Order: sequence, then C-alpha cells, then structure tokens
Amino acid sequence: MKPRIGFVINGRIPSLSAVRRGMNPLCLWRGWDDRPSPMSEMRFRWIARHVAGSADYSLYRRGVQYDAVVFVKSMTDECRELAQSLRERGTGVIFDANVDYYTMAGTGSMPRDLVPSAAQRLQAVSMTGLADMVMASSGHLAGICREINPSSRWIPDNVDPALVPAPVSRDRGGVLNLWWSGMAQKTIDLMALAVVLPGFGDKIRLNLVTGDLGAAMKRMDPVMEKGLRSLLRKIPHEIHRYCSVPDLLRLYASRPGLIISPRFLDNPYNLSHSEWKITLGMACGLPAVTSPQPSYLDVRDRCRHPGALSICSSDEEWVSVLRNAMAPGGWDEASDAARAVVSEHYSTPVVAALHLDAVRDCLAKGPRARP
Repeated sequence: MKPRIGFVINGRIPSLSAVRRGMNPLCLWRGWDDRPSPMSEMRFRWIARHVAGSADYSLYRRGVQYDAVVFVKSMTDECRELAQSLRERGTGVIFDANVDYYTMAGTGSMPRDLVPSAAQRLQAVSMTGLADMVMASSGHLAGICREINPSSRWIPDNVDPALVPAPVSRDRGGVLNLWWSGMAQKTIDLMALAVVLPGFGDKIRLNLVTGDLGAAMKRMDPVMEKGLRSLLRKIPHEIHRYCSVPDLLRLYASRPGLIISPRFLDNPYNLSHSEWKITLGMACGLPAVTSPQPSYLDVRDRCRHPGALSICSSDEEWVSVLRNAMAPGGWDEASDAARAVVSEHYSTPVVAALHLDAVRDCLAKGPRARP
C-alpha cells in the first residue's frame, strides 16, 4: 500500500476556526493552500506529481489518517500543537526547514524584516527538536539542524524540467544581460556590486525580476536605499514584475546572459539559503556568477565546466569574470554544463526520489524518542 503523506504549507491548518478567520470552507475537504507560493509549488506540488505512482502526497486534512505529515515552512504554536497530537497517535512528523532561524546575530547588511526574530528562533528550535525527521533546503542548513535533531538531511530545492523552455539563440547583440531575481527587499544584495557594475557602462544590462521595488525601498535603511537608487541610476537596467516561475523561466530563455547572485554573507540568514535563485536560470542554460554562499559552492563542485558557475569573493574577481563573459567563445560549453548540473542533481524527478527515500526512512525508523 502506498504511504499517505499530508502537507501543511505556510502554517495553514484547515479548521473551523480558520474558516471563521476567512479560510474557504471547501479547504476543510481539500486541504488549505489557497495562495500557492513558489516555495509551496516546488517543495510540495512538483514533488507530489512525480511520486504519485509510489506515494499519496496531498494537503493535510483533519480526520484523515496519514502515515506522516510534512510541515513546510510551518512552525507556529498551532503547528507544534498539531505535530504533538499527530505523534501521540503514531503519525510521523517531518519538519521542512527553509532558512536559518536558529543562529541569532546582528542584522549586518540585511533589512530588519528579513532577520529572524527571537520568537521565530524559539519556534524553529522547538519544531526541529519535536520532528521525527528534518528536511533542510541546503546542506549548510542541514548541518545546523543536525545539531538539534540528528535525523536531519538535505533535500535540495528543485526545478521542474517540464517548465523549462527550449534553448534559444545566444546572440547577445553586443550587450551582456545580467539577470537577478528575488523578493524586492532583497535587492539590497545588489549593493555588494556597487563598485563593480557601474564600471561596465552600457556594455551590460541588469534585468531585475521582482515585486514592488518602490514599496520595498521605503522600508529599507535610508543609507542603503539611497545607495541602491544611486546604483540603479548608473547602470542600464530593466525591472520585470514577477508573475510566476514559468514566466520567470520564459524571461531567462528569451534573453540569454548570466544569472548573478551577489550576497552579503555577514548574516546567517543569507548563508543558509538554497541554490534555487541560480538553478532556475542555469536550467535555461544561463551560467551563473555568485558570491561564495555555501549552497552555491555545492553547485560549483558538481559542474562539469568551470564557466557554468563562477564564485567571486572580491570586486576584482567579479570584474574579471564579467569581462571574460563578454569575450567571444566558450558560451556553449558553459551553458550546456549549467543545464546539465540542474538536470542531474536539482531537477524535480531527481529530488522527488530523494524526498520519497527520506519519507520511507522516517516511516521505517518509527517515532523518535521525545526531546
């Protein structure tokens, strides 16, 4: 018999009290994730479709008997209470951790609304300790979780190959397209290239795929906001409003260039992030240039060609890599290698198999001793 696995996404637990708070009553019968996020699509729906022949993955519903329940980015007090009651009934509990809520530090260069609070840390530590297994979205984060719960493993973020457009011509028309995507408040990371990018003048075009940048800037530290506005005035750029993952992939494929991901790594929040920001573009054949974030180092070590992913630790290294990217030749091999590393290690079929193996291991071992 196929194992039945329920998923709680973003802390949304269907209940009568949730209906009174505005949840669609139909969610009592079909599970609650009425505003699917890119994360819930990637960590749940894409994987569920690929394991359908071997396991029944569905949104959690009360009254249904599950072999295990996966809590994806769900660690509120209500989630913990549900997890405790599930364990008491013999149901496995798996916590899917997506960021380092565990290491307390100063804000560094990060906006305050992106830095985990003390309350979030307590919730994350509690849920991590309670779970029978923890799935972490990066190897670095899995190591942190393992200090609290030895049954922690890395299950990478993934890219569904069915959504990736066919390769297109790499003719750049004399301008090197640089692609950055992410939440609008995270554009502050571009300030890590405040000295680098203006030096290229009109030889580059920065493409930002994001949300409401104007609103996000109003919440930034005034000094950083002023610096970001100044940087954007100095370089040719275009802002594309984020719509969906398929739309993002179409943008990448329509205007080939490089994926860039500069990061301020003076805060644990950035250190723990997954490689998804770059693997989405690499799946479309765009080589990546990044800061030495741990998950990016993991991708680099798996690449067949050094040009598929370049790690830069200084302004000089960024300048050198971007200059080399403007030279003719070498793009085909780097592009093919970028696409290959995603296909072999980060595509949904590959990661879905890892996910199902982890679930089976959790069920085979049974409940952990209470922390």
